Amino acid sequence: MSVPEIEIDHGPRDTAVRSDVVAGAHVAEHAGDNLHTPPTQPMPHPHPSRQHTRHDPLTRLPNRAMLRHALLAALSPAATQRPVGLCHLDVDGFTAINHTLGHDVGDQLLQTIAQRLSARLGEGCLLARTGSDEFTVLVTSCSHITDVTNIADTILQAIREPMDIGGRRLHVTASVGVAAHTPQLGSAHQLMSAAESALSQAKSAGRDRYRRFDPDLHARQLARHEIARALPQALARGELFVEYQPMVRADDGELHGVEALARWRHPQQGVLGPAQFIPVAEEHGMIDKVGMFVLRTACAQAGTWKARHPGRPLVMSVNIAPAQADDPALPGLVAGLLAQHGIDPAMLQLEITESSMMPTAGQAVETLRALARLGVRIAIDDFGTGYANLTNLRSLPVHHVKLARQFVTTPDDELAERVDCVLIATVVRLARSLGLGVIAEGVESQAQAQILRRLGCDVFQGYVYGRPQSPEAIDARLSNTSGRERKRRGSRP
Repeated sequence: MSVPEIEIDHGPRDTAVRSDVVAGAHVAEHAGDNLHTPPTQPMPHPHPSRQHTRHDPLTRLPNRAMLRHALLAALSPAATQRPVGLCHLDVDGFTAINHTLGHDVGDQLLQTIAQRLSARLGEGCLLARTGSDEFTVLVTSCSHITDVTNIADTILQAIREPMDIGGRRLHVTASVGVAAHTPQLGSAHQLMSAAESALSQAKSAGRDRYRRFDPDLHARQLARHEIARALPQALARGELFVEYQPMVRADDGELHGVEALARWRHPQQGVLGPAQFIPVAEEHGMIDKVGMFVLRTACAQAGTWKARHPGRPLVMSVNIAPAQADDPALPGLVAGLLAQHGIDPAMLQLEITESSMMPTAGQAVETLRALARLGVRIAIDDFGTGYANLTNLRSLPVHHVKLARQFVTTPDDELAERVDCVLIATVVRLARSLGLGVIAEGVESQAQAQILRRLGCDVFQGYVYGRPQSPEAIDARLSNTSGRERKRRGSRP
C-alpha cells in the first residue's frame, strides 16, 4: 500500500508554531520586554511589510534576524535574569536528499520538521530557521545546562521518527550543538558561535547526536582555521622548509636513506611539525601545493648530495597525500624532477598510506603504477593501521611496507612479550613472500632494534638513529661515511 503524499499548507500559520513563541520573538526587538508574551494575551499581528523581514517564507518560522533580536533581548540587563541556552541543529545528509529526491521533497521535509518541532517544544522555546537546513532553538526557561540538553534530546527524537513525504517514507537524523550563556559566552555573537562550534563537533563525532560546547576543542578549531588562513601566505613567503630523518640498514647501521619532512617556521608560533598543518592542508585543498613544495625541495637536495658524494647512493623518501596520488599528472612531474636533478629513479621512494592504496583500481593506483614504471620505489606507510586487502597486495606496485610505529614504540621490557612481535613477524613473512622490504619506524632504543632485527626488518628509522635534521647535518654524516669507506678500502691488502 503506497504512502499518501502530504499536503503542506502554505497559507497563514496554523498551530505548527505556537503563538507564544512567535509573539515572544516579535516583541523581543524592544529592549526590556519579556521574550515570551503570556499565552493568555493575543499574539501581536506584525505589519505585512515587516513580516517578510522577520519570517522564513518556506516554514513561516522566525528567521535568523528575528532570532537575533530575541537573543539580544534575552541577554539584555533589563530582561528577567534567567539562564539562556541555544540548540543549533541541521539535518544530516540534507544535500543528498535535495540531489536525489529533488528540491520539492527537500522543501516539504523542512516544513514537516518545522511543524513537528514546533509541536514538541515546550514553553520558553523559540524555534527559528537560520539556514538552508539549519534551525535554532532559543531556550529561556532553563535553570541548568541539562535543561538545554534535554531539549536537544527532544529534537533528535522528533526528527528520527519517519516522515511520509511525496509518497516516500523518509528516515532522517539531525546533529545538534548546545551552548548555554556563561560569563565567557556573554554576547549574542559569542553564544551563537559556540552553538555553531558545538554543532560542528556533533557532526565530527558521527552525526545523529548532540554535543555541548567544548571551549578547548573550539580553541583547537580556531587554531586550525588560523593555520588554514595563514598557510598560503607561508608558502609565498618561503616559511616552509624540509628536514630529513635518517633511515639505516638493519644489518650494519649504515645510512640507507632519509625521509623528507615538512616544517613551517611560523612567525608567531615557532617551528611547526607536519602533524600541526598537513592535515589542515589536506582538509582545505592545499595539500597539492605543500606536497609539491616538499617533493621539489627533496629532489633538489637529493641531486646536491649525489653531486657532492658520488658513488654514495642515498634513498630519498617523500610522503604523498591521497589527493596527489589522484593526480594523473604526478608521474610526468616526477619524471621531470628526476631528469632535472640527475637522480636515479630507484633512489626516490614515495610513501602513501595503506588505506589510500587498498582499492586496486582507480586513478590513485594507476598513478602509482605509472610511477613504478619510471623505476620509482613505492612504500606503504603506517602498514597495519588501515583496511588492507592482503589478497590484493600482490597486485599493487609496492616495493616496501613501513610498519606503523605503534607496533614498534613499546617499552623495551614489554616488546618481546607483546602480541606486537607476532604481528611484526607475520608482516615480515608476508612481505618476504611478496618480495617486499620492511621498514620499521619509531625505533627509539637499541633493545628495540635488536628485537626488530631478529624479526627480520630490513631498515630502521627512529630517534635512536637520528631525529629530523638539516641538510647540512645529513651532508656531514655522508662525508663521515665516505671517509670510513675510504679507510676500509685503504686497509685492504
